[in-house]
This record gives sequence, structure tokens and C-alpha cells, in this order.
Amino acid sequence: MGSVLVNTVSSCFHPHGLSCTDSQLKEELKALSKTFSNFTVSTEAEVKALSTQGGNVGRKMKLLESQLEKQQQDLSEEHSSLLLHVKQFVSDLRSLSCQMAVLQGNDSVRTCCPINWVEHEGSCYWFSSSGRPWPEADKYCELENSHLVVITSWKEQKFVQHHMGPLNTWMGLTDQNGPWKWVDGTDYETGFKNWRPDQPDDWYGHGLGGGEDCAHFTPDGRWNDDFCQRPYRWVCETELGKTN
Repeated sequence: MGSVLVNTVSSCFHPHGLSCTDSQLKEELKALSKTFSNFTVSTEAEVKALSTQGGNVGRKMKLLESQLEKQQQDLSEEHSSLLLHVKQFVSDLRSLSCQMAVLQGNDSVRTCCPINWVEHEGSCYWFSSSGRPWPEADKYCELENSHLVVITSWKEQKFVQHHMGPLNTWMGLTDQNGPWKWVDGTDYETGFKNWRPDQPDDWYGHGLGGGEDCAHFTPDGRWNDDFCQRPYRWVCETELGKTN
């Protein structure tokens, strides 16, 4: 810009010191004004382009931050799931080793879950592969010297949910004889709960007769009350060594 101004002004003087005419001076000033105007427009365009580019960069940064947070969350969930699998594998291996020792008569003193039962936190669990009404499932567990599963913590909830799969599954919770009660006498009111929203609702609209007096796990693990005669799968639970 500086060189343009110098060249424009210097061209208005002759070598012998004679000044330019007014018309020539006006032409030079007009050219200078045009040059300055073009420079201003160009600069504004560049500033606008930089501003737009900056906005795009900002949006890309926010998108990258969001993607990074999502990846970190996914990794955390995968890590938790992997830890659960590893812990259960170790527990299964220990239980299998114990069962082999008992079968061979080498270690009859050791306490372990029976074959086909899964050990977890001092209890043994059996997961059915077929469906029965709640009363029949309850009776089955009693004959196995156990009871329908009683959930007392989020940790136990996740364990049972992991092993039962995405299937409706009975638990040991019912209000057939009044308020909701666990089959082993565990206090319901102060204990762990994981109901679906707006449940239990004792719905009569199913048309099967009566309301909904038995609780079950839904495929996503949350609880629901349902008609007790539905043939759902079930889970039996007992203290470690009690079934031996």
C-alpha cells in the first residue's frame, strides 16, 4: 500500500520541478481512492473468511470433544463388562475345581456350588432354560433346598441380569397375600428396588383374570409386575453349600 501511495504522488512532479495540473492531480487522487477502496473490500472479505473459518474450526472442535467423550464412555462400559466377565470366569473356574475335587473324593470338606449352579458373593444361583408359572417356579426352588432369587443390591442385579440374558424371568417377590414381600423374608420397603417407571401397577387389562401379583425381570433387567400364571423363566438362589 505504501509503495502505491509513493508512486502515485511522485508521478505528479516533473524532473524540472513543474507541478501537475489540477486535472492530473484529481486523476491521481481518484486512482489512489480506488486502490484504497479495493484494499478495504479485499481486507473485509479476508476478515470475513477468517471469521467463518474460525467458526467452522470451533464447531469441529466441539464435535471432536463430543466424539472423544463418547469413546471414553464406551471404553469405560467395555472395561466394566470385561472386568465382570473376568471375575465370573475366575469364580466359575474355582467352582469347577471344587466340584472336581468333591467328585474325586479328594476334598470333601471344601464348600462349593453344585454342578450347573453359579457362585457369586457367597451364594449359588441356578438359571432355568424353560418357562413355568411363578407358583411352580417357586415350588421347584423349594425342592432344590433354595428359593426364587432375592435381589439385595445393584451388584447382584447386574450379576443376575448378565446370566439370565434378555428374557422375562421370575424373581422371589410377590404381593399375592397383601403388600410386596420377598420369599426369604428380606425387608422390601427398605431394600433394593429396580422397577420400571410407573411399575408395579397391578394391571387388570391383560384379560387373563385377576391383577399382577408376581415380579419379574424384563429383558432390560428392570422389574415389572405381571400375571403370576405366565410361563417365564426363573432363577433359584441359596447360600453357598446349603444345597450339598
